[in-house]
Amino acid sequence: MKNKNPLYVVKGKEVQEASSLLDLVIKKFNLTPIINILKTLLQMLVEQVENFAMFVVVKTYIDEMMKKITDLAAKFGMA
Repeated sequence: MKNKNPLYVVKGKEVQEASSLLDLVIKKFNLTPIINILKTLLQMLVEQVENFAMFVVVKTYIDEMMKKITDLAAKFGMA
């Protein structure tokens, strides 16, 4: 079903529909490559977990990163 009030990203002659405000920001500022790098980095970190101590370190790092992202989103009114 089509969105009644779609968001659009305009880059030169290209127009893309965004599904949410976050999707709009990602497309507008071309953040897809950075997000892919972060996903790969997180996947590599999770693959390194072999014991509980390493799990705690990785979880702490991910929690800190997510807090920074949510604080940044709240700062710009996206949370």
